[in-house]
Amino acid sequence: MPAAAPHDRGPARTKTAPKPEPAKAAPQGGNAKLLKDSGSIAIATLVSRATGFAKQLLLLTILGPAIASAFTSANLVPNMIAELVLGAVLTAIVVPTLVRAEQEDPDHGAAFVRRLVTAAFLVLFTATVLTMAATPILATHIFVSSDGKVNTQLTTALTYLLVPAILFYGMSALFTAILNTRHAFKPGAWAPVLNNVVMLAVLAAYALTPGEITLDPVRMGEPKLLLLGVGITAGVATQALSLLPAIRRHGINLKPLWGVDARLKQFGKMGVAIILYVLISQIGLVVANNIASSADEAGPAIFQNAWLLLQLPYGVLGVTLLTAIMPRLSRNAADDDTPAVVDDLSVATRLTMIALIPVVAFLTIAGTSVGEALYGYARFAGDAERLGAAVSWSAFSLIPYSLVLIHLRVFYAREQAWTPTWIILGITAVKILFSCLAPVIATNSDHVVIILGVATGLGFTAGAIIGGILLHRSLGDLKMANVGRTVTRVLLASIAGCAVMLIVETVTGLDQLSGGPGALLRVCISALVMFSVTFALMRLAGIPEVVGITVALSRKLGITPPAPDLGLGAGLPDDDIYATAVLRRPDTYAFPSFGPSMDTQTMILPVIRPGAVDPTALAQFPYAVRQTDTGDENAEPGNDLHELAEGGPRVSDDAVGGDPAADSAARAAGGTSTDVDPAELAAAGSDDATVRVTGPVDVPRPTQRGPKLIPGASVAGGRYRLLADHGGARGLKFWQALDIKLDREVALTFVDAEQKSGENAGHGGPQAILSRTLRLGRINSPGLARVLDVVRGSSGGIVVAEWTPGRSLREMAETVPSPIGAARAIRALASAAELAHRGGGSLSIDHPDRIRISASGDAVLAFPGTLGDSDAQSDVRGLGAMLYALITARWPIRMGGVTGTAATIGGLRLADFGPDGTPVEPRQIRPEVPFEISAVAVRSLESNKGVRTAATVQHVLEQASVVDQKTDFIPVLRLGQRATVSSADSLADPELLAAERERSKRMMWIMVGLGVLAALVVGVLIWWMVSIFAPGASDKPLDQQINIGLTSSVPPPTPAALPQAETGAPSASVPVPVASAGVFSPEGTPDGAAAAAAVLDQNPATLWRTDQYFQQFPALKKGVGLIATLPTPAKLTNVSITSPSAGSNVEIRTSPTETPTLDQTQLIGSAKLVDGVTDIAVHADQAARFVLVWINELANSGGQFQTSIADVRIDAAP
Repeated sequence: MPAAAPHDRGPARTKTAPKPEPAKAAPQGGNAKLLKDSGSIAIATLVSRATGFAKQLLLLTILGPAIASAFTSANLVPNMIAELVLGAVLTAIVVPTLVRAEQEDPDHGAAFVRRLVTAAFLVLFTATVLTMAATPILATHIFVSSDGKVNTQLTTALTYLLVPAILFYGMSALFTAILNTRHAFKPGAWAPVLNNVVMLAVLAAYALTPGEITLDPVRMGEPKLLLLGVGITAGVATQALSLLPAIRRHGINLKPLWGVDARLKQFGKMGVAIILYVLISQIGLVVANNIASSADEAGPAIFQNAWLLLQLPYGVLGVTLLTAIMPRLSRNAADDDTPAVVDDLSVATRLTMIALIPVVAFLTIAGTSVGEALYGYARFAGDAERLGAAVSWSAFSLIPYSLVLIHLRVFYAREQAWTPTWIILGITAVKILFSCLAPVIATNSDHVVIILGVATGLGFTAGAIIGGILLHRSLGDLKMANVGRTVTRVLLASIAGCAVMLIVETVTGLDQLSGGPGALLRVCISALVMFSVTFALMRLAGIPEVVGITVALSRKLGITPPAPDLGLGAGLPDDDIYATAVLRRPDTYAFPSFGPSMDTQTMILPVIRPGAVDPTALAQFPYAVRQTDTGDENAEPGNDLHELAEGGPRVSDDAVGGDPAADSAARAAGGTSTDVDPAELAAAGSDDATVRVTGPVDVPRPTQRGPKLIPGASVAGGRYRLLADHGGARGLKFWQALDIKLDREVALTFVDAEQKSGENAGHGGPQAILSRTLRLGRINSPGLARVLDVVRGSSGGIVVAEWTPGRSLREMAETVPSPIGAARAIRALASAAELAHRGGGSLSIDHPDRIRISASGDAVLAFPGTLGDSDAQSDVRGLGAMLYALITARWPIRMGGVTGTAATIGGLRLADFGPDGTPVEPRQIRPEVPFEISAVAVRSLESNKGVRTAATVQHVLEQASVVDQKTDFIPVLRLGQRATVSSADSLADPELLAAERERSKRMMWIMVGLGVLAALVVGVLIWWMVSIFAPGASDKPLDQQINIGLTSSVPPPTPAALPQAETGAPSASVPVPVASAGVFSPEGTPDGAAAAAAVLDQNPATLWRTDQYFQQFPALKKGVGLIATLPTPAKLTNVSITSPSAGSNVEIRTSPTETPTLDQTQLIGSAKLVDGVTDIAVHADQAARFVLVWINELANSGGQFQTSIADVRIDAAP
């Protein structure tokens, strides 16, 4: 390989890479090994996610809410300390310095690694000892509230057993980072899997071990407690120790060596910012966990697992979709390429919204069922529904959370390390504020954890707003209009999908399914219905990303034929094949290092410029950086792939230009970014792959040969396949192409296709042409093809526009069209020109090859590309020329460089010119041409003949079209009837118009279907409201019929004395006096709390009533009941209930406390109530003081569900 140019800070230049030699095998370097290992890494990631989720599932279902909350709180301690002590430092300082040491040191960083491992071990060991000493405070006052519902003794015991994991977490992360610098990715990818497997085995052994963990008091020597704590720590140790064989295989010496490398100090400032960022974020988590523990014994377990459940769709969808765009966004941000950053930010936001909005909508509606389906088993069955409710209420937080991560990537790439700290400060402040308000806002302690999830979402919402404001201040206009349109369509499609899902659930009875298996079946069917409808509606709405997915799937499944392969390049020489080849560089960013807490936390890796470290190969960095040439004359050819640029700016569909994207070419920083994405390299016009180096300012750019444009060739990294050549003009080439991704035809305008432009970024250069053309995206006119995309290359680029079905101007002119039809066609083009001129731009109407006649008969600028010498006057001249050519099939302008002997211009021969040099009027060639049309065609060609604006041309052509029509008979038009247009004067294509009408009819039926769907939704809502508020077939007073199960206002009963023992009671049992009675309602407001004492007055006329419900239990909640308190514990034998509500199902349960959870009560009897007195025999194994009368099925009276109880009598053994 020739020697690279010396390193310099001058403007970037490009050099051509030698053509690959087919006969020579690629060297098996780091890149080849990375590609070879990629499949194993992907499988390891999938297995790690699956086993990690199974681990969390078993933790809750086997341990139960009380022990799971204590374990979750205790496990936060080692995770947070390890992340704070080494995790953030590893991210900000250690990894870049490892790379530098390996490149600079004579021993390839061996001594540095030994010092690093020794220092890390010492720091982690010290942190472990200090944390162990502080455990009594951390476990009882910081992470868990000392007077809360979570058992602090158990939390403290588990923390003691889990704290040693700090050492293993840190060493595992460090070993993984060291191995990654040696291109050994598989050990670090599979190590978390081993940890999960050990934890699964420990949980299985815990379930099989007899006995239980005693909570009061907690005994440290209990087998189950030791098994849980020591076993989990052993899993983390296994994760770290499993990396030692790989360390040994790569010859890495870990012998202790004392000392601190001076290079670590270079990153101190950024390291402090990262550590502070992590510390602030952890403070918010600690506060939330403490509040959750103070309100509910299951609070910490529900809070943590609800967030982990939300992370699952983000990790699968959000991260996967953003993997390709994030490195390019980071690199453009690091290069200060503001327009490119804005484009990438728009694309990243669009992808995130498309992927996550349907998921958020589904989890919001079906979150409760999801929680019950996943966690509604074994010991966590009673709290699974609450976990699902927490997911439902906090699902919205996924949207601002993903936006915050995108914003942070931009700030880190721009080396604004302290800006994310301010963002996380705002997030944490809002989160802590609303978290502290949760106990005050919640009407029930069970709702506190739900409000904590909402507080987290509000915190990220504040962070997204702060980040957006800071980005707007830093980058200017973010151009989110196209994102707003996409979000609106996706949101409407998701709402429609949820509506159909609810209708299907109601009609099929899926909403009646309960319990773990039933909820799982319901969730699977509902998800299939909802996402199918949503995806179909997004496809019909024409969202490009969804269209691309459907096209790819249909081709994979063989539903549609594969993309056409014309096979025209088979017999081409090697030079022509290489002209359209694209060299792809393996993307190392798709395979980051796998840290120990990867399954539970999402970290933002900052971009550190290699200029501050060492200009090394791109693959050495775990995140995107700007590369510079090292000048290494002995560089291996395989490493040139790392120098391939990757981030050419792209503008998505619907993008509109304000500031030209090429303005970044004139940066004050002293360098010009000429990066081209591998997916767009073919569009850059290079015969060979280009690599980016820096060179002196005065070194001219080598001449590059443009790509060979032939039918069947692929350009822009294979995105577009060329179909047919449609000519060209003044350095531009016009092609019809197939968009492989979206399966649609497009018009491509190649700018500087031959790479002959000497100045790339000047006013007349290719980049300026692309920028001016980009502004045309704001114009919506039938006379201009909509600009879809702009692909920029190192020199030149491609303008992608909508394809205009129809005929070329030459083909239409050869048919001798009607002059009136020609006037109407050019009128549409003049309208588009006028809109462009009002906006300060122009169209460059300069060549007949640019113009096509659409199916509706309009002249369309089908190949946009605004040249530097274009202005409003030249466009007016072009309008006259197009009208003249369409009527006469001759071109009236002598083009620059065209002599009198030239053959044709765009397939049209030159017009005949008079003695004064002007073309003969169209009326002399075709006498039937109206005078006005002939005059405007000729006078527009010269600026001194009165026609100077496009608006004048448009107005004259409109008048000429009307004046020439016959007006002696005007037919009467009825309401809604349109005037008929003579088909003889129209240039419209009947076949294409028929196809358009067919599409319109199909869209009309789709709208009818959506209207029917909307009507069904409204009908269901009306039925729901009627079932709530309409009185049923009941003779009760109206004020007692509108109680809907939320509040109750029953007047308090007359006080009465406690019941006395009856003299005639059987000798086997005696009546027991009841000290007090209260309403037990674990879900929602207590029903009729003021009237609860009515069941003790032995007066059948006074009743305690439940609220009226419009659905039977457990649709709204599991049930409601009365809890009676006895003076002393008694062994119950019988419970008698006097009630008029026949058909109600009642369970008699004993409770250990006055305010238990339903899971803590024990069932001792049940019965169906009859009208009158119902005796329920009970069988209690031990004496109890608290008795629960639990109603899990209400009496049905005319569609209103309600139960009333007059009196309750309890008998017990003497």
